[in-house]
Amino acid sequence: MKKTVVFAVLTLFTTVFFIGCSKPVLPIELKESHKRIAIAPFATEEDSADMERRFPLDLATRLSIAEKDREWIYDQSDTLSPVGDSLSNQGLEPNDIFMDSALAAKIGKELNADLIVVGHIANPRIKEWMDNNPVFDMSNQAGISGTTRFILVYQQATLNITVKVIDTQSGNAIWLNGEDKAKGFTGYTKYIREFQTQDPAKEYSRVAEDQIRADIRKHMISQIGHQLLPEKIPGRVVPEILMKPDRPLVRAGGKPILW
Repeated sequence: MKKTVVFAVLTLFTTVFFIGCSKPVLPIELKESHKRIAIAPFATEEDSADMERRFPLDLATRLSIAEKDREWIYDQSDTLSPVGDSLSNQGLEPNDIFMDSALAAKIGKELNADLIVVGHIANPRIKEWMDNNPVFDMSNQAGISGTTRFILVYQQATLNITVKVIDTQSGNAIWLNGEDKAKGFTGYTKYIREFQTQDPAKEYSRVAEDQIRADIRKHMISQIGHQLLPEKIPGRVVPEILMKPDRPLVRAGGKPILW
């Protein structure tokens, strides 16, 4: 019976695969003894510094809702920041505990946690480009003309996040979603808008950068949450297209656009 159970679990685990990782990421194996789990501020780089505290807060909130039987310890505000205070008391930065599991375990023990989650956020990238190859709205009966001809404008965001879970007693990483901080999970959100070429204003509305950054953060919260707790937190497709034209568009020659 035991062998059958182990085989079933391993079969389930090997079906879990996430785009952006170099190899399958297995869900974390939470034990009965893992009653208190701390989530530390994530290490960041200059271009991702605004997510140092915001991302762990949002991730912790999502995990605590999905897994209510455990106590989650995390910074909720400037005045309620047990993990940040512990780091400050030890003269440590988030990158110190991300790079050194022993230091992470030390902080976890100080918080009376059984596990501590650390991470690194890197390379938030927002790009925009225009596809000058025309597409046509075939729902318009006017035929192929300036009123039916469009070009597509794209915006996209990508973000890399590496997450480790450290056992505070052994000091070992028991879960990792990437081999190093440069090759963790890569999230990808995308926006596609059509622009009518006959429009004399030749202007088109953009998705604001603040909105794009908020969207990629939400995307990554779902993805990391799904990696940790796949049965309780749904993942998202990669890339996740958050905006696309409603009209049926085709390329010259009648080839339909598939998103």
